[in-house]
Parts: sequence; structure tokens; C-alpha cells
Amino acid sequence: MLTGAVLSGGKGSRMGGEKGLVVLGGLPLISYSVRTMEIVADEVVVAVAPGMTREYSDALGSRIVIVEDAHTAAGPLDGLITALAAAKGDYVVVSPCDTPFLRTDVCQAIALFAKGRDGAVPRIGGYIEPLHCAFRRRHCLAAFQEALEEGVHKLSEAYKTLDLVYIEEEDMRALDPRLESFWNINTAEDLERAEQKLRDHLF
Repeated sequence: MLTGAVLSGGKGSRMGGEKGLVVLGGLPLISYSVRTMEIVADEVVVAVAPGMTREYSDALGSRIVIVEDAHTAAGPLDGLITALAAAKGDYVVVSPCDTPFLRTDVCQAIALFAKGRDGAVPRIGGYIEPLHCAFRRRHCLAAFQEALEEGVHKLSEAYKTLDLVYIEEEDMRALDPRLESFWNINTAEDLERAEQKLRDHLF
């Protein structure tokens, strides 16, 4: 069984509100990543900030499992722990909430690269994409919990103890030539560009 996890625990301070609920093309931003995960995985888990369950449930519907982060100060690592703890799959493929052009074949490939190892993370432009990843749930959950207890908050640091496959950029470009799966919406300008892309059907 494969679980899809979407992390939405961060505030979109440059977006004027809860980032995952910002409207793009008439839909909450997070709904695009969730829709991709619904195609790829057997179940979808969304990790959100404390107190945000109702808002996300209203936006996404009852079919999606919504879980709240326990320690907001821990950042994305806490969201990852929260999602892995709630997941039922042996492996969990992960994405952030703000990648509206995330491709199903990219997620499927990341999950396949992870098989037989602790996980897989793409490396784009020489740097890892720490929130586009897949992990062997049970082992990695324990490793991330231990890292958090030791005061580690950076994902790249938490990943160092794991047996990961680092997926090269050329492998990702073979599926997504413009690497649009990794394009995050961080500003109002990014949101407008995404709106234009949707209007022009350039995806």
C-alpha cells in the first residue's frame, strides 16, 4: 500500500493567509497536490497546522485524512513525522501543498526509486528537493522522531542517517522537462503566473 502525504503546516506570510487555502483557479491551492496524490496513492494524508483541521476538511472533503502537526516550531520535519505517523502505507510519497503543477508520473517515479531503500529524494540543480520525496514509513518515522528529539529541525540533516536514493535531475526532466512539478507558489506574483498558466492551459 502506498500513502500520499501533502504537507501544509506553514503559514503563507507572503500570501496573506493560510497558504494551502489560497485560491488558485477557483480552488484551494492544496487541492492540486491532493488531486495528484489521489491518482498516485491508495490513501491521502494532509498534515496541517494546529487548529486548522476544520478549514482543510471543508476545503478537501471527508475522503482526505487531515492530521495536525504537534510542534509548529519544528517546521516541515514535524509535518513529515505527523504524516508518516498517520499513514497506513509501507511507503509514503510526499509533496508540499503549494505545487499546483505536480505531475503524477513524477510522484510515481519517486515512489519507485524508494523501493527497497529507506527513501528517495530528487536532486535539482545540485540541491535536494526535501519536500518532494518518498520514505519507507516505519523506519523513517523512527529516525525522524529521534532526530527531532536531538534538536534537528532541518530536513537535509534528518535525511543524513537514512539510506536514500538521490534521483538525478535528468531523470526528473525525462518526465517533466520544465520541472514544473517543483515550482512552488511563494508570492502573489507566483500566484498570478500560475493563474495565467491555468488560463492558457500551459501545463
